[in-house]
Amino acid sequence: MTISALIPARLNSTRLEKKLLIDLGGVPLIVRTYQNIISTGLFNEVIVVTDSDEIIAVLNEYNIKFFKSIKSHNTGTDRIAEFSEKLKTDIIINIQGDEPFVSREDLIKIIEEFKIDTTNEINLISLMIKLKNARDISNPNNVKVVVDNSHDAILFSRSSIPFSRSDFKPNFYKHIGVYAFRNTFLREFAKYHQTPLEKAEMIEALRVVENGKKIRMIEIFKDHVSIDTVEDLKIAESILNEKW
Repeated sequence: MTISALIPARLNSTRLEKKLLIDLGGVPLIVRTYQNIISTGLFNEVIVVTDSDEIIAVLNEYNIKFFKSIKSHNTGTDRIAEFSEKLKTDIIINIQGDEPFVSREDLIKIIEEFKIDTTNEINLISLMIKLKNARDISNPNNVKVVVDNSHDAILFSRSSIPFSRSDFKPNFYKHIGVYAFRNTFLREFAKYHQTPLEKAEMIEALRVVENGKKIRMIEIFKDHVSIDTVEDLKIAESILNEKW
């Protein structure tokens, strides 16, 4: 089984301007993310996908392989899907450019789930982590996911789901934005149009659910750091300082 990692990277960001080019531990964030994924040793190839000449200039400086997308895309998955036909690989893992600390252990969990799926029933795998306090549960920046008994996703939302009308205290799970596709399904995904719930919530995973497809969710126990704000950047810097 061949496995590739694709890192979608767009220059424009709403809350932290040009965040992928911000310095994190002496290198731009997109480089830090790439270096982290390369260091896992799990992939046949790691490629950044971008339409930004500024990002490409940085990638060339660090000798990082990239694809330049030629189309405008609504999501990172749409961006990497543009190149799925060109890749002779079985599994493509979509890792966000602003998540520089995705762990090797979590990626291994995804890969092992594909390996034991000998019937190719699973086409898409993602990650989730339990939320433990009310502030995180109510925060719309944390996408929540509800799963069935097989750990397949039922619904994603920025609202607090599930809603409890009784004394029963349900578990709340945050969706972690790492997507692992069979390449054949990524090509199928590329043909889907944006769906109503996806447009409302701005959650690309809903496009899969609304088209009646399964997403297998794997629970992890250590949160990933996604850099969207100055506060997130400070947290990332403190993590690097601890490693050093």
